[in-house]
Amino acid sequence: MSVNVFSFLVTLTALYMIYTLGIKWLEARRRRPEEAERIETDLKDLRERVETLERIVTDQRETLRQKFDEL
Repeated sequence: MSVNVFSFLVTLTALYMIYTLGIKWLEARRRRPEEAERIETDLKDLRERVETLERIVTDQRETLRQKFDEL
């Protein structure tokens, strides 16, 4: 009889774990579009920053080149 109780408890625990993992998986799937949108926004911001930095570096090079040419 104790084997049957043990088997029941193991089965019940396994089912609970599967249920919990299923709920977590569904929650993660629902969050993905929001997270993807946030990541896309962050990526866009970073690209704009890189473009700004490239413009600053390029402008400084041109300014230095002009100053050397003037000398």
